[in-house]
Amino acid sequence: MIMQKPQRFLVPLAMLGLLLGILSGWLRLGWNLPLSIAAGEHGLLMVGGFLGTLISLERAVVVKTRWALLVPLVQALAVVMLLFDQFALAIWLFMAGAMGMAVIIYSFLHRFQEPFYYLLFGGSLCLLIGHVFLLRTHFYPTAVPWWMAFLLLTITAERLELSRFVPLKPYQRLLLWLALGVFLVGVAQPFHGFGQSLTGVGMVLVGAWLLRFDMARRLLLRTGQQRYMGGLLVLGYGWLLVSGLLLALPVTFPFVYDATLHTFFTGFVFSMIFAHGPVILPGVLSLRGNFYRPMLYVGALGQSVGLLTRVIGDMTTDAPLRLAGGLIQGCTILFFMGCMLVTILRSASNVATAR
Repeated sequence: MIMQKPQRFLVPLAMLGLLLGILSGWLRLGWNLPLSIAAGEHGLLMVGGFLGTLISLERAVVVKTRWALLVPLVQALAVVMLLFDQFALAIWLFMAGAMGMAVIIYSFLHRFQEPFYYLLFGGSLCLLIGHVFLLRTHFYPTAVPWWMAFLLLTITAERLELSRFVPLKPYQRLLLWLALGVFLVGVAQPFHGFGQSLTGVGMVLVGAWLLRFDMARRLLLRTGQQRYMGGLLVLGYGWLLVSGLLLALPVTFPFVYDATLHTFFTGFVFSMIFAHGPVILPGVLSLRGNFYRPMLYVGALGQSVGLLTRVIGDMTTDAPLRLAGGLIQGCTILFFMGCMLVTILRSASNVATAR
């Protein structure tokens, strides 16, 4: 069987959130698509529907108890509710999923008390806070900073978890905590003002720390999957710096908000997904083996090419460039996911044949 029973339903539902998020993003850019109901929920579909479901599934699989899989299931069902224009019910389901994720992570934190579990727990609470703000205000800019905090804390925690055997001096660890503290203080402030600048400074500091002390640059000196992972990590940290600078500096152009959000959510976050995809995606399906293929570079690097095209269009108010950049981004993300799916199916088929 290709997937364990629960995962074989949850992974496609997470991918449904991704597909709807991409389609709604294209529609918001100006492409004519028959997706009027979900079009206004592009951010919620991507953060709650895809990323929230995938990250909670990753953590639930580690717990190895059936109840934990209810958490990603609840978030995946929220995507279906959005399809039927049930926003209130969907956001309540997303909130329940975020609380469930916090419970899962707290169960690890209670036992192990590792620093990265504190960050993961804090990230899940930030996701919940963002959903609460969206429910109360129906205004995405109130939720976005907290969603950014969810993802930045989660990704930083996972990098610390994967690099926990890399020796770090106490002052180096302190620098990271200070950078994250600056970021969180900024997020907690009114965003359009001092909070925005402080958030950006924190993002720049975290990005600089990851570039300097994470093991990504060492991986560039190796070959195959390790070099691939190192290259995508460094690229993602670079996009995090760009997004932070757009927030921290008094940069003004008509679509600066679009450029800031997408350099973070697609530049930084999706580079992390691409880097860890050959390990994490098979992991949530309880599969073992080598799932890296050089073809993955096409989707991973192509998405950054599309993002750069889009940002140039944002800066120059060039509508065709913005449309082209968004189209390239969505197509290359889907291409990457398609490559991963084919690789997993072929691997599972080979295992079945060998038996």
